[in-house]
Amino acid sequence: MIAKFKMPKFGRDLTVKGGVKELLMTFLGTTISIVLTFGTAAWLEKKEAENARRLLAMTIISDIDQSLEVVKNRLKYEDECSGISYYLMWNCHRLEEIGSDSIDAFLNYVTNFGFPKELEMETSNEHIFNSSQDSWRTLSDKRFLHNVQNFYNARNFMERQRKESVFFQKPISQEEEYRLVMESDDMKSYEAILATCRRLLQTPRVQNYIGWRSQRMAMYNDLLQYINVNEENKFLMSITEKELEEFRNQSLMVVSRAKETDLVGTWDAVLASDNDHTEYTFRKDHTFNTLRIIKWSHYCFRGKITTQVTLSGHWEIVGDTLVKTFDMQTLKIDNDESSITCSKEEREKQLPEVRQRMMDNLMGSLKRINTNNRVAQATNLDRTGTRLELTEADNAPIHFQKKENLNNNK
Repeated sequence: MIAKFKMPKFGRDLTVKGGVKELLMTFLGTTISIVLTFGTAAWLEKKEAENARRLLAMTIISDIDQSLEVVKNRLKYEDECSGISYYLMWNCHRLEEIGSDSIDAFLNYVTNFGFPKELEMETSNEHIFNSSQDSWRTLSDKRFLHNVQNFYNARNFMERQRKESVFFQKPISQEEEYRLVMESDDMKSYEAILATCRRLLQTPRVQNYIGWRSQRMAMYNDLLQYINVNEENKFLMSITEKELEEFRNQSLMVVSRAKETDLVGTWDAVLASDNDHTEYTFRKDHTFNTLRIIKWSHYCFRGKITTQVTLSGHWEIVGDTLVKTFDMQTLKIDNDESSITCSKEEREKQLPEVRQRMMDNLMGSLKRINTNNRVAQATNLDRTGTRLELTEADNAPIHFQKKENLNNNK
């Protein structure tokens, strides 16, 4: 676009003759153009700097919020597991009457068998903040920088305490865990696990670890004081909760809601392996069936048992949500043991026990559907229409890839 400038009045009133007046007008026009060019560039540069400042501030504030959420989850985990452990300690004589979920929670609590992933701390944003001088220059606000540095120092101190303090050390060492699992029969049957739990619950080290829960929780509560500090950070950087929510949810993913015609076909679960595969077939008449193929192995025989599970039902799209209603009467489970190689004695004595354990695991995975046969999942479809994302409340998304177009399937 060509900008047209009107000569100011003092320029129009000049009495100089043509050539000089034209020269002056050219000079004045050039000067105005230079001022506008550099003024606009300076304004854009300032705008970009402010955007970079807010983006970096939101990254750090969001990181602190997420860290504090992890600490809240640790407090909840500590409170629940210690409560279960105290209950087992006082009811050591009747562990057989207590559910296996409580036994598992106790074992995970006092050993390194399992520490929930959501309780791990993510530190990559701190490294970015500390390793870049541009971070400090961009953010500029000394109070904000002071708050952030203090938080990261406090968080690092807490993580060192988790690794070094005796109050956080698991009472069952990794060496003892190895002996329990690999060098003894203490964990090979449920009866043996109960006996092991009973023995552990009566040891002073386990009782002391459970008793020191207050020290661990006090450490976590100390870091939670920074909730108020991070609220101050939001004031200092003029960042609203709405902006933070949009920042956390921003994505470059180009997707659309799945329509009924999009879903018709067979979809393979992306999270599949040679030993566990799931697929769904959605038909035009709004019926569906799911097929799951599981291959089981066991140390007492060679080969694998192949279990095929089929289940049917009805599906519909409600808004952006896929609603599946399972018909549990159609559930069918077939076992193929033709590839198993073992002696007659093993087939008669050990195979039934292995088969029963497998079936217990399988029915456990179907328990939720059996309890509530209606499952609602939000849908996202990629631009090719061949990749599907299903998201259920409080669960991670599950991804499927289209295997076969069944538009003609009735």
